[in-house]
Amino acid sequence: MNPEKAAETVEKDSEFQPHVKKAITISILAMVLAFATLGSTRTTKSVSVGNIQISNTNTIYEFRILRQLVMSTSIDFLNSEVEGLESGQDKKAASEHVKSIHRAIDHYQQEIQSLESGSNRDDTKQDLQLKLNDLKAQVQTSKAKNEWFEYAEVILQIAIVFVSASIVAAGTILFWSGIALGVLGSITTLNGYLLFFS
Repeated sequence: MNPEKAAETVEKDSEFQPHVKKAITISILAMVLAFATLGSTRTTKSVSVGNIQISNTNTIYEFRILRQLVMSTSIDFLNSEVEGLESGQDKKAASEHVKSIHRAIDHYQQEIQSLESGSNRDDTKQDLQLKLNDLKAQVQTSKAKNEWFEYAEVILQIAIVFVSASIVAAGTILFWSGIALGVLGSITTLNGYLLFFS
């Protein structure tokens, strides 16, 4: 091989080498950005689904409260009717009616207890309250993760811009600034998945 051509090839390779490193760096940053975007998309969906589940569970919980209130009001009304019948003059006729009212009151009280914490159902107020607390905790965690993913996306996009600009400007400060931001963006992405700190 001609020595002049060999020298020219070495010179071209040395010019090309920094651009290869920068291109690889940009590719790695873009890959981490994709993971951050994936995490952000998933947590956004998780927050939306969680909010819908909270709304549904809360509606059922409020319905249980309303139903208990109606039954309690019915018990109060029936008790006042029993008092009126017992103070009346026709004791024998009232006796059967009083017994049927007491049966209705007992039924309502059992139903109220069942809604509160019945062993024969899995949607008692206590169960619903626990489910609401779990759902709210999940939504809060998803929101915290999503916030970190959003920060990571911004940091990584800026890092890619810096490294890309370093190709044109041939500046090492831009390149190393991009690398530093890329490391920060990677840590932020990782924190979005694992929540080391919040």
